[in-house]
Amino acid sequence: MEETEPPFTSDIMNEVMPQRFRIPPVIQYSGSGDPSEHVEAYRSWMQIQTATDAMMCRWFSITLTGSAQSWYRQLRPNSINSFVELSRLYLTQFISGKRSQKPNTHMFAIKQEPKESLKDYIAHFNEKALLIEDYDDKMALAAVFISLKEEKFTFSIGKNPPKTLTKLVARAQKHTNAEEFSNAHKSVQVANSNGKGKKPRNEESQPSNKGLDNRAPS
Repeated sequence: MEETEPPFTSDIMNEVMPQRFRIPPVIQYSGSGDPSEHVEAYRSWMQIQTATDAMMCRWFSITLTGSAQSWYRQLRPNSINSFVELSRLYLTQFISGKRSQKPNTHMFAIKQEPKESLKDYIAHFNEKALLIEDYDDKMALAAVFISLKEEKFTFSIGKNPPKTLTKLVARAQKHTNAEEFSNAHKSVQVANSNGKGKKPRNEESQPSNKGLDNRAPS
């Protein structure tokens, strides 16, 4: 089998794995069936083993086979920094195997709330979409795009539309990270500007002699 670069960041790859570890007794997932049941069984076993987040990321691939293993090997190197992110991509990719209860048109009813952030809306949509019958990725893209309230992000994906929901989720994550960084930078600038022009506390406490006659009394 041709070797491929792992999809994890250096923080995950640099963590030393324990020498003794019991391989999860989870039936391998081939790409068909309910992906959420597989990931929950895996998560439960790893939590019993008190596995770290890095361990959960790096051992997950041994529970995949067939098309699921092929999907894993095509993940972009250095693109995943947590098991939450890995499992979200995995569920999004194999969402059609989820036991469904609602028609695919129900996706258009999953709206972004007025005060709901882009990050929370994508997570909310993914959770609700797991219950969709006859899931269709193109319809999911259309449903998400119609509901989006973030104008900057809508403009960005409108210029270069993603072809899959997985790619849209990745774009949304990058946009969220950029927004959070920008907000943090603005907060620092405001804090710095508010600090300019203020006298040191020891100077403010000193009484002013301005206007007083310093001549000695006669």
